[in-house]
Amino acid sequence: MHRLHNTVKNFEWGSTDAIPAILGTVPDGTPCAELWLGAHPVSPSRLEVGHPHTQAPLEWQNRLGGQATTGNVATEAGPRLGPNLIEYLAGDPEGLLGHDSLDSFGARLPFLLKVLSASKALSIQVHPNREQARAGFAAEEAAGPALDAPDRNFKDASAKPELIYALTDFHALTGFRPRKAVRATFERMLSQPLTPASLDVLGAIIGALKSFSESKALSRAVEIILSDPRTPGLVDEVAVHGLDELPAGHISRSGSAVDPAQTFCELVIDYPHDPGALVGIMLNRVHLQPGEALTMDAGVLHAYLFGTGIEIMASSDNVVRGGLTSKHVDIEQLSAITDFHSGAPRMVEPDRTGMLLGPTDDFALQALRCPRMTTVERRGAAIALCTAGTVTLSSLGSTLTLERGQSAFIAANEPTVTADGHGDLFVGTTGLNFGAAGR
Repeated sequence: MHRLHNTVKNFEWGSTDAIPAILGTVPDGTPCAELWLGAHPVSPSRLEVGHPHTQAPLEWQNRLGGQATTGNVATEAGPRLGPNLIEYLAGDPEGLLGHDSLDSFGARLPFLLKVLSASKALSIQVHPNREQARAGFAAEEAAGPALDAPDRNFKDASAKPELIYALTDFHALTGFRPRKAVRATFERMLSQPLTPASLDVLGAIIGALKSFSESKALSRAVEIILSDPRTPGLVDEVAVHGLDELPAGHISRSGSAVDPAQTFCELVIDYPHDPGALVGIMLNRVHLQPGEALTMDAGVLHAYLFGTGIEIMASSDNVVRGGLTSKHVDIEQLSAITDFHSGAPRMVEPDRTGMLLGPTDDFALQALRCPRMTTVERRGAAIALCTAGTVTLSSLGSTLTLERGQSAFIAANEPTVTADGHGDLFVGTTGLNFGAAGR
C-alpha cells in the first residue's frame, strides 16, 4: 500500500470549494473541477516515498539516493514524491496489476478515479465503444493531428464507460427521453412570437420528430439543431420569451426530474446562444440524492449539470462533444457514435459489500461508510480515497491511515486488506469476476 499525491484540474465549470474542502485546503476562488487518481498519461498520480507506513520499491529508493531529485518534492514540512503510477506499474505489471487484469487490459491501470465538482454544466458529450475508439484513434493518428489538437476526438484506443456516485445533490442529463415527450417540449415553443427564421428551424425540428422511426427521428432532430446556422437565433428568442412551467403530469415533462423549461433556462444562462441547450432538453434529467449512483455506457449522450460526486471510468480521454462548449463539436462523429434510442437512466445500487458495478469490466467502485474491519474488495489493483473522517487500512500487520483527502494505491499482490474507522472510503478497482449483478 502506497500513499498517492494527485492532480486537481481547474476547468472553468468547476466549483471553487467542494474539492478544497475534501483536501483540507483553503479555497482561493480558482475553479477546482476534478481530482484525478490513477495512471492516466495526462496526469498520473505519484507515490509518496519515505512515509513511515509505506515504502517505495528498492530500485526507486536507490535511484533517489535518499535525496530529492528534479520533479520530487522534499521539504522538512512535506513528503517526498517518487515515481508516478505509470512508472511504478511498469516495474512489475503482473504483480501490481494482477494476472487477470493484465490479460484483459494489458500493462496499464484500466480505470481512472475522480472527485468531480461542477458549478455549471459540462459539455454534452458521448464516448465511443472499444471498436469505435480503436478505429477512430487509428484514423486520427494516420491523419497526423497532435494529441492535444483542438479538433481531435480520439486521444487513445479505449472505450470510456463511466459511473457517478453523488456526494451532494447531483443533477445530470443522460440518454434520450421518449420521442413524444421531446416533440411536446418543442411544440411548446410554437406559441411564442418567433421570427420567421426561428419558426422555420423549429418547424424542421418538430417535423423530424414526427417522421421516421424513433431513433432516426431523434438523430435527425439533433443533426438539425447542431448544423442549422439559424439555431442560435432560436435559442436566443426562446430564452427571451421564456416557457411557462407546466404541471408534473404533462407529457413534455416525461423523463425529466424538473420541467424541461427549467433545464433550458439553466443551460442558456451558462451557455448563451449555444444550440446544445436544445439538445439538452431532449435528454433525461436525473436528480441524484447523496449516495445514489448513475452509470453510462458508450454511446449514451450525457452531461453533468451541477453537484459533487465520485466518478470512476475506464482510463480514456475520448470525448465527442455535442454542445454547451466552446470546444470542437463533431456532428458526423456524434451521429456515428450516439445511441439514439430513448431509454430510462441506468441507476446502480450497491450490493451488500458496498460494491457498485458499471456496464463493463473496466471498473467497479466500493463505497464504505464508517467501515468496521470491512474487507476491501479488489479484482486486481485498487485505489482508495478517504473523503471524510479517518479510515485505517490493514494488511498482514501493515497499516496505513488515511485522513480526509488522502489516498492510497493497493497492489494486486497485497494480501487481504481491511478498512476500519469513522470515515468515508471509496475504492476503485476493476470490475473483473464480480459477476453480472448490477450490469
